Amino acid sequence: TGFITHSNGCVAGCAWKVFVKNGVPMREEQVSEYPQLPGVPDMNPRGCQKGAVYCSWSKQPDFLKYPLKRVGERGERKWKRISWDEAFTEIADKIIDTTVTRGPGNVCMPKRPFAVITSTGYSRLANLIGAIKPDVSSMTGDLYPGIQTVRMPARTVSTFDDWFTSDLILMWHKNPIVTRIPDAHFLTEARYNGARLVNISPDYNPSSVHADLHIPVTTGTDSHLASAIVNVLIADKKYKADYLKEQTDLPFLVRTDNGKFLREKDFKADGSDEVFYIWDTKSGKAVLAPGSMGSKNKTLKLGAVEPALEGTFKADGIEVTTVFERLKAEIAPYTPEATHKTTGIHPSVVRQLAGWIGDCKALRILDGYNNQKHFDGFQCGRLKILILTLIGHHGTTGSIDTTYEGWNLEGNKELGTVKGRPGRSVSMVLAQWVWGEQYRRSKAYFDDTELREQIGFGIDEMEALRKESEAKGWMPNWQSIKDPLVYINAGINTFATSTGYQHLRENFLKRCELYVVVDFRLNSGAMYADIVLPAATNLEKLDIRETSSTRFIHAFGQPIKPMYERKTDWQISVGLAKKIQERAKARGIARVEDPEIKSFIDFDKVYDEFTMNGAVEKDEDALRFVMEKSKALGPGSYEEMMKRGFVGVGPSAGKTSPVPKDKPYRPFMVNVSEKVPYKTLTGRLQFYIDHDWFQRFGATVPKPQYGGGVLGPKKYPFVYNTPHTRWGVHSFARTDQWMMRHQRGEPDVRLNPVAMARKGIKDGDQVRIFNSSGEFFAMAK
Repeated sequence: TGFITHSNGCVAGCAWKVFVKNGVPMREEQVSEYPQLPGVPDMNPRGCQKGAVYCSWSKQPDFLKYPLKRVGERGERKWKRISWDEAFTEIADKIIDTTVTRGPGNVCMPKRPFAVITSTGYSRLANLIGAIKPDVSSMTGDLYPGIQTVRMPARTVSTFDDWFTSDLILMWHKNPIVTRIPDAHFLTEARYNGARLVNISPDYNPSSVHADLHIPVTTGTDSHLASAIVNVLIADKKYKADYLKEQTDLPFLVRTDNGKFLREKDFKADGSDEVFYIWDTKSGKAVLAPGSMGSKNKTLKLGAVEPALEGTFKADGIEVTTVFERLKAEIAPYTPEATHKTTGIHPSVVRQLAGWIGDCKALRILDGYNNQKHFDGFQCGRLKILILTLIGHHGTTGSIDTTYEGWNLEGNKELGTVKGRPGRSVSMVLAQWVWGEQYRRSKAYFDDTELREQIGFGIDEMEALRKESEAKGWMPNWQSIKDPLVYINAGINTFATSTGYQHLRENFLKRCELYVVVDFRLNSGAMYADIVLPAATNLEKLDIRETSSTRFIHAFGQPIKPMYERKTDWQISVGLAKKIQERAKARGIARVEDPEIKSFIDFDKVYDEFTMNGAVEKDEDALRFVMEKSKALGPGSYEEMMKRGFVGVGPSAGKTSPVPKDKPYRPFMVNVSEKVPYKTLTGRLQFYIDHDWFQRFGATVPKPQYGGGVLGPKKYPFVYNTPHTRWGVHSFARTDQWMMRHQRGEPDVRLNPVAMARKGIKDGDQVRIFNSSGEFFAMAK
């Protein structure tokens, strides 16, 4: 027997015991030895049906066995088997040739394998060869940018057993009964404990069955619903004024003439633009706010100062008001009555929910990934965290749980970075906008006039903003990086996870000269690859999963060695680094300067540097390096994990607060208890952004940007919603025979019966779903 966990796209982190016979994995069994904390239900056992079938799923024919090279056209699915040496040699030579002839930054290595040394290995190699490391979360829309403007980091969440401590839980853009199966029991247990559960979703999904209230908000109008809730909380004075004065920028002063924060530079020639003011009601004057990014006083303690939340004042002749006054004025039109037509939610329901929120003692907002994929997800994210903040629950009794950020593991950072080599971390959204010519696709899809009416700007203006951001140095100049000639895709299916993927694929591939896919399955993206490398499955790798949804690190304990010719991802990185160094020496190529990021590439030392002269060549050595150099784990943690399948983290694992020994972890507690400033410009939970662009588009405070009405172009009358399935985690286990037997065995589209009757569509018919971005076929249901 041995232990594993499962990674691909799942944030749960569950320990499983694997039973092996004659070197073949036979079945898995949930581990039920997690220690229990006092006062909350235990985590035993963890897992779901996708994990239970992994042993059988990994034996199916779509799992890769050998390195493959394309012999037909891209997408023809014609392959020949090659050796690892042949694959590494071709890739290494192309990387060297591209870098020498075109310069550094023309190799791209997106990765998302959800395992520590697996992912870190690709990052380390990318840093050593000057490759682009795209932020894959931005490509998939998983970044929570709205929340990130309010606090840093955005995706820091409570451990999921903390849900039990809540007395009001909003499931918003999240269907946890289906998508969080290992943790859903904490919701029902919280309800047994007296909590109210509210599901805010256009569809009556399985989580609605367990809710006290289902709010069927019209698709895409969540920002209007959130604004109505904020409106009621402010109008009914259900906010905690003292909390807002200390923890937020709501008392900060804003000039009435230009809408900018009142800054120190407004009064001094050498004043800082990162030092701000609040109005002290005791002294009757503007005083410096402590804790901002430019402040020397790094605390949120106000001392004897009593900030004003409301009012208009004169500061040395400059008329100013507060952010809170600006917020009140902007949110005033969004009453429950005014938003009723847009959201479809009756004012009485909104007021009932706002009343529950205002009166609760511990609010929990479960905020799923879906929110960020809507246009107004940015503003909606700001509004959701504003709701939590107004009632004073952020960093105290409540939390807005996005997904997870992972634990603080210093050893992982040390392994992934290379001194003197900063690497290229870039936004994949902007990269694909250029590489895939998404500008042209968007022009074809949207009607610019309609778009301006809905959101205030069109596609041409978006492109102009991109160019302005490059010209001013805010974002990388993509025209200098241009299109990557070599693209090594590890653990993520680029085309399947991107908007308008058919358009992206066609335009990206015609520029890419070598497209490499590293995966354990021959997925839809791999069909277009030039070389496919077979990665070890979860059963065959030695690694850890450090999702912060639990207080444990989970083991990929390698109960079996890689079968056939598969390699672990770490060994793939080691092998490629070794071949690059070997080929560089054979060709007489050594250092290549990288002036764009003030770095360099030593091609003749890549392997030596990657392995730290052999110290981390083996998977176990690399994993021990990470664990033993991380304060939250330390010496002995590797052995304990391999015995039990998991190991607990220490206090320093928390990124925004220490992990307590005797209760669930909750983030941002020290900001309230210890008055530690937040990592924002103002040092507070920041709800006002006075950047020129935000002022131009009327988005300085959280409020809807989407104007309501028809979603998308009028030429496409149907609204398409894509909830997650119960029978897979993204593509994970979707092709498993047991999972398919629990459904129809193929993708289906659930259509409105009225629309089906009007178009003569019967249950089980094949239908075409299309717009100008592409098309697909599926079974009607």
